[in-house]
Amino acid sequence: MSNNVFQEKSGFPKMIIILLVFQSIVAGFILFKENESPLIVIGITLPLIALFAFSFLRLNLNQNYFEYSFFPFTFKPQKIMWNEIQEIQIVNTDPIWDFGGWGVRLSKKYGKAFITGNNEIIFLKLKNGKRRSFSVNNKEELLRFFEENKISYLK
Repeated sequence: MSNNVFQEKSGFPKMIIILLVFQSIVAGFILFKENESPLIVIGITLPLIALFAFSFLRLNLNQNYFEYSFFPFTFKPQKIMWNEIQEIQIVNTDPIWDFGGWGVRLSKKYGKAFITGNNEIIFLKLKNGKRRSFSVNNKEELLRFFEENKISYLK
């Protein structure tokens, strides 16, 4: 196996953040117009905006293991050794249809999923029966990593 690695960091779609900001502004104006305090809108939407703005999925693959973390949902990186993986698939999905949105999701078909803004996922079937899915932004670089390290996968 070669010494190369695949590293990627991805976050939620920026459109979600823009929609939350827009929604909070509109709701704040409506409440202000009706002589009610818009502070409740700020108290609810600011933490949501911060959550979506500062969350990120980090993948770190090398010749020994598959490592991932999804800040702030997983605080320490999780490692899966290659010999613990039964099957690897690269799948084109729809985050809304297949997972019900973005974030840490559960899917009957894809198991526990860590979904950010892309349609491409790497789907892992583990030997212990668990399934994990991760959004991938740079599919071509990931496939090159697999080929250079002779890691088999299904397209």
